[in-house]
Amino acid sequence: MKISRWAGGVVLCAAVLSLATSCGQEEERTEPDGAVQATADAIASGDFSELPLAEGSAQTLADAAENLHEPFGELTPEVQVSEIEVTEPAEDSVRPPTAEATFEHSWDLEEIGVEGEEWSYTTTGSYTYDEETDTWLLDGSTQLLLPGYAGHEPISISTTAPDRGRIMDGTGRSIVHNRDVVRIGLDKTQLESEEEQTAAARELAQVVGIDPETYEQRVLSYGEQAWVDAITVRIDGGHVSAADVEDIPGVHLIYEQMPLAERADFAPNLLGRVGEVTAEHLENDPTLNPGDMIGLSGIQSVHEDTLRGSPGMRITMGETELYSVAPQEGEDVHTGLLPRVQDLAQDMVDEQEVTAAIVAIRPSTGAILAAASHNTESSSVDTATQSTYAPGSTFKVVSGLAMLRDGLSPSSTVQCPNSVIVHGQQFQNVVGFDSQYVGSIPFSTAMAVSCNTAFVAAYDDVTSADLAQAAVDLGMDNNVGIGVHAIKAQVPEDAELNLHASNLFGQGTVEASALGMAAVSASIADGRTVHPWLVEREDHPAEGGLTEDEAAALRELLSGTVEYGTLSFLDPIPGPHVYAKTGTAEAAGDAPHTWVIGSQGDLAVAIFLEEGEWGSTDNGPLLRQFLIEAGEILEDYED
Repeated sequence: MKISRWAGGVVLCAAVLSLATSCGQEEERTEPDGAVQATADAIASGDFSELPLAEGSAQTLADAAENLHEPFGELTPEVQVSEIEVTEPAEDSVRPPTAEATFEHSWDLEEIGVEGEEWSYTTTGSYTYDEETDTWLLDGSTQLLLPGYAGHEPISISTTAPDRGRIMDGTGRSIVHNRDVVRIGLDKTQLESEEEQTAAARELAQVVGIDPETYEQRVLSYGEQAWVDAITVRIDGGHVSAADVEDIPGVHLIYEQMPLAERADFAPNLLGRVGEVTAEHLENDPTLNPGDMIGLSGIQSVHEDTLRGSPGMRITMGETELYSVAPQEGEDVHTGLLPRVQDLAQDMVDEQEVTAAIVAIRPSTGAILAAASHNTESSSVDTATQSTYAPGSTFKVVSGLAMLRDGLSPSSTVQCPNSVIVHGQQFQNVVGFDSQYVGSIPFSTAMAVSCNTAFVAAYDDVTSADLAQAAVDLGMDNNVGIGVHAIKAQVPEDAELNLHASNLFGQGTVEASALGMAAVSASIADGRTVHPWLVEREDHPAEGGLTEDEAAALRELLSGTVEYGTLSFLDPIPGPHVYAKTGTAEAAGDAPHTWVIGSQGDLAVAIFLEEGEWGSTDNGPLLRQFLIEAGEILEDYED
């Protein structure tokens, strides 16, 4: 007679399981459920020491489980009991009752990098009832662990890397392609002594342009069999070639491909780079394997989960394939960058002898069309999106919004005295300020000619909180990201008296990045709060902030800059009217920071120079050049 039950104890064929006693009475027999569940737990853990066995040994089962589990690292299977079937002998039989249990094994492969996949299979276990001890004894076969498994066959996992997703430009074309590179490093097996390793490390570092002391320390800290990467360069157009380093003792070159933009200087810090996983990556992410390539910086790192895809996997027992899944390629990441506009901006900043940045935004969409940086001290710093400086008079646009909200209009009369004293500090206009504008002038004129004292005088009418809110409403909201690490501005809400007065004309403690000032220009151009984005976002920020009426008033305030204000000396700029503001900010060094922001049609831009003379004379011509050339490029894209 057979009695079956599913896991959970639902009896399908009812019967009384009993034992006959010497007194003719019957007492209940232990059900096999407990023994079966203990077996499931032992299969999952690999510890069989507590299981009573009819055949086999606990150590053999443990060794077989260890062999099976070893390729999976810390991953263990989930084992569930799906069915128990008990067979009762005939009444006159001397054979004991037996049972057979079915186990469902499930390995969650997502924990080792294969997204949404699990490896599942079924095994069975046989039990014999021992009346003397009232115990169900397990037949300790290694096939409890895996069908057809003898316990000693090699279990192997091999993975196939997926194709990485692409980084797309604003036209839907891929920016990054696999390009030939060479990885240059030292093979320590070719360097016998620490002195040889030190000398080779320093020589190689100097040739390839990295810090010798840092690289020396890395070389010495690696194992004696290690190859220590120094730098990866493009074979075509790299700043160093194999011929430059081949005579250095211990140098070893690895030729491969990496996803790179066409130009080495094409937004390198924003796009980021891909490289081989480090020991730290492997420790923090069990889904990674030695040799895997992952994003290490920029978009490649921030959007690693999207770009990486899911590897293919093959699990084998000896030559037998137990499971396989094909790799799933990564998804593309879409940006707003337009390569020709980015190249124009990069060429312009690279021509400067000082640290410089240009950020261009399409106001109607918020897409960052270009973000170019030229840093004379560190190429790893993205000046355009990650560095803030005193914005000088360009910040008067933000103060202007706060003053409009306090009741002024572009035609309101404001005072532009030679100086204003706030809490003992005297504020003046710039040396050489045109005397015809001293006295009572329209607010729009004060903006166009950049009268410092007109804005300083508003310190008692506009609070720091008002100023901070105006900055946020003009797109300087650090809580709304662009798709990579970035900062737009630092505008304190609690500055008072003369410090607050300084902030009103872009000195004091306010700071902004080129990204932040470009967002201001874009918001004014489009009549709403523009939240710029580098990577296309799925969650759109809440509406609100700058109104169209406020933006129209700000455009009126900025309209005079090129007509009679600080940029009136420029040759005409073809096309729609240009709304602009210049800025010159005192800095710790001898030379001030210089700025200009501007918009024309559906193009807004901010241009920053860390050292200059005047925002008008230094940055103004750059604004004219950029608006003309970028405008022509945008027309070509539209065609």
